Amino acid sequence: MRGARLGRPLALALLLIGAEAVAEERRLEGEISYRYDSLDSGFDDWQTQRLDLQSTRPGDTTWYGAALRERRFGTWDEGLELGAAVPLDDNWVLQPEVGRTFGADFLPEWYADLRLQRRLPQGFVGSASLRRTRYDASRVDRLALGAERYWGNWRAAYTLNVSDVQGAGNPVGHAVALDRYYQERSVIGVRASVGREEEGLPGGRVVTSDVTALAVRGRHWLDDDWAVSWELGSLSQGDLYDRHGIQLGVRHAF
Repeated sequence: MRGARLGRPLALALLLIGAEAVAEERRLEGEISYRYDSLDSGFDDWQTQRLDLQSTRPGDTTWYGAALRERRFGTWDEGLELGAAVPLDDNWVLQPEVGRTFGADFLPEWYADLRLQRRLPQGFVGSASLRRTRYDASRVDRLALGAERYWGNWRAAYTLNVSDVQGAGNPVGHAVALDRYYQERSVIGVRASVGREEEGLPGGRVVTSDVTALAVRGRHWLDDDWAVSWELGSLSQGDLYDRHGIQLGVRHAF
């Protein structure tokens, strides 16, 4: 399952821990989003519907979850995601996350992810995560190592993904991101990735292929309580297909 959360990454909580941040009130936000992907090579177009909830307070635990429906290859899968970002002290954040799909056809039956982040000098944040993803006919274990840097209104990030796909090798992928924040909470950014990635197919099968992807995304707050989110992206999944997608969402703070 691929999340659709936007806004300042949870790693930024490390940079906000302090007397002023702790004084802020807890904030609950919900977002409804819809994504449409057009595929070539004779594949049916994809659709994704999500309802995301997130409860945040700088310096305190962040709780989040989502309910989702995805249509691929002419069939629907539904699932749930739950997670938290728990500050251990002024420098460390532990982030467990789990997901479960009901009657999975192409999405994984379940996944579990454990991420550890540490604040470093000069606006850097380092992270490492381990994830196990279980499909009906395969298993994928992934190690992700990341580095981020914040300066002014900017954030840059790099992630190295190394996977162990049961019966399908050890794909390695690279991802970079650049974000610019404006008007305090709004953001616009670009994402790019290259390497080999796994892809779930009907019947719980998993294949690996060369992937190149590029996306532009953002969230713009209209006032204190309402925001719109968006994403435009293109992905080449090796010789399988090329995919072009658009996602739109509406977010509200309660």
